[in-house]
Amino acid sequence: MDKIKLEGIVQNFISIIPLFKKKLLHDSCKFDKGNLNHSHFQILTVLKKYGKSPISDVAKKLFISTPNMTKLLNKLIEEGMIERIPGEKDRRVINIDLTEKGNTYLENRFFEIQSSLIDKISSLPEDKLDKLNDSLLTLKEVLNEISSDI
Repeated sequence: MDKIKLEGIVQNFISIIPLFKKKLLHDSCKFDKGNLNHSHFQILTVLKKYGKSPISDVAKKLFISTPNMTKLLNKLIEEGMIERIPGEKDRRVINIDLTEKGNTYLENRFFEIQSSLIDKISSLPEDKLDKLNDSLLTLKEVLNEISSDI
């Protein structure tokens, strides 16, 4: 493919991320409630998607260093959101998993975010909503085709 075209695609992609955060996620993803921040939320989300996992795997998926991961996990354990589980085959491997409280917290946050996003996009005309939906489906399809090491 033409290098100029690829550079244009990359530039569009890079410019849409801050716009997406500013227009859609800025207010809905604030963590004013409680003591958890965005990094805690990401850890919980990874555990929801992948289930019980070694700490090192979760850290790699989120690009978090081991010392930072330990601090974040300690807070989540203190809040009762996750639990540490020794490895069954190798006790040196420590797994983490969501607790019921962590799962409930995630479900509530997802509902809050979903409600906020619905409020924001509901003012769009029907044809724009259809176009947005089609574009998001296409973007999701294309992103799934891009290889990733994670």
